[in-house]
Amino acid sequence: MTDVVSTRLKKKEIKELNEISEKERIDRSALMRKFLLAQITEYKLKEAGEIYRKGLISLAEAATLAEVSIYVMMNYIEREKIQQKALSDKEMEKELINAKNLFKNMNK
Repeated sequence: MTDVVSTRLKKKEIKELNEISEKERIDRSALMRKFLLAQITEYKLKEAGEIYRKGLISLAEAATLAEVSIYVMMNYIEREKIQQKALSDKEMEKELINAKNLFKNMNK
């Protein structure tokens, strides 16, 4: 089900949308939806990236949280130069076990 959402834009913004929609060969409504969905995805990546940076979740969990593939999440982490805090030996061991289990489940 869809809902109509309206917004107020300045004439210049409408003109820019019209120019882009003409270039992209899609109607203005579809273009606005495309932009909005891209920003929602970017917001989810930012939120998951911040939790990942704090060391609270793994990269795979961040990707799941952001509802993107692990490759998209990896690209985001690299693009934003996000570094997770260093893991302790115990945490590293746990991550290794989780990774092994993931690979086992992928091969089934």
